[in-house]
Amino acid sequence: MLLNRIVLGLSSGSFYSLAAIGIVLIFKVTGLMNFAYGNMAMFMVYVTYTLVSLGLGPWSALVVVIAVSMLFGYAVERFTLRPLRKLSHGSMLIVTFGLLMILEGLATQIWGTQYRSLPELITGRPFVLRGSFGIVVFRRQDLLLLAVLVIVSLTIFLLYRFTKIGIAMRAVSENEKAAQLMGINPNRVISYSWMVGTAIGTLVAVLGAPRTYVAPTMMIYYQLQGFTAAVLGGFDSLLGAVCGGLALGVIENLIGGYISNELKTTLSLAIIVIILLIRPQGMFGSEEIRRV
Repeated sequence: MLLNRIVLGLSSGSFYSLAAIGIVLIFKVTGLMNFAYGNMAMFMVYVTYTLVSLGLGPWSALVVVIAVSMLFGYAVERFTLRPLRKLSHGSMLIVTFGLLMILEGLATQIWGTQYRSLPELITGRPFVLRGSFGIVVFRRQDLLLLAVLVIVSLTIFLLYRFTKIGIAMRAVSENEKAAQLMGINPNRVISYSWMVGTAIGTLVAVLGAPRTYVAPTMMIYYQLQGFTAAVLGGFDSLLGAVCGGLALGVIENLIGGYISNELKTTLSLAIIVIILLIRPQGMFGSEEIRRV
C-alpha cells in the first residue's frame, strides 16, 4: 500500500516537476513569471487534438506540436514581451495575464467548452512487481512519465552546462549587461528559453490530457502545482524544480491515502509553507545576498 502510494506520488510528481522545469527555465533567464504558461500549453493540446482527429498518430502529432509550440513560444516573446522588456517589468506580467485570458477565450470559441479526449501515448497491461514488500503496480503511462522526466532533466542539464547556448543562458541570467558586453545576444537567449519552456509545458499538457481530458481549464491545476514545486525546490534551481515536484507528488498521495483525500492539497501546501518558513529560498535555492 505504501509503495503503491509512493509510485502514484512519483507519477503525479513527474507532471509537477516537468511543469516546474519550464516555469523555472523562463524565470531564470528572464526574471519573469509567465502566468500564461499553462494556457499556452493548453492551446497546443487542442492543436494536438485537431491533428489526431485528422488521422495523425499520437506520437507523430506530439512531434509536430512540440515544434509548433517552440515557434509559438518564440512569437509570444518576440512580439508581445520584447517591446516592453526595457520599459516595465510589471507591463510584461500584465501581458502574460492578458495572454492567459485570450488563449482561454480563443480555445472556447474555436473548439467549444465540451470535454474532449486524447489517447494515451503508451497502452498495455501494467507491470506487477511482487516480493516480501507486497505488490507494487507500475502503469505503463507512469513509467513513460518518469522516463520523460529523466530525459528532459538530463537534456536541460547537459544543455545548460556543456553547450554555448547553455553558457549564454547562464550568463544572461546572472547579468544581462555583462553578457551583452561579452558578445552574447540577450534577445536570442531569452527567445531560446521561451521556446524550450513552452515546449516542456506542451509536453506536460499532452501527457496529462488522457487523465484530465482536453478542456480550456485543463492546465490550471498543473500550473499551480508547478509553481508550488518551483517554490518548494527553489525558483533559481532546475534541480530544485525536479525534486520539489516529486516531493510534492509523494506528499500529496501519502496524505490522500492515510489522512484525507479531500484535504491532501490543503495539508500538503501547509507542510510546504512550514518548510519555507524554515528555509525561505526552497530546498535547493540559493540565498540572495545584497550589498548594504
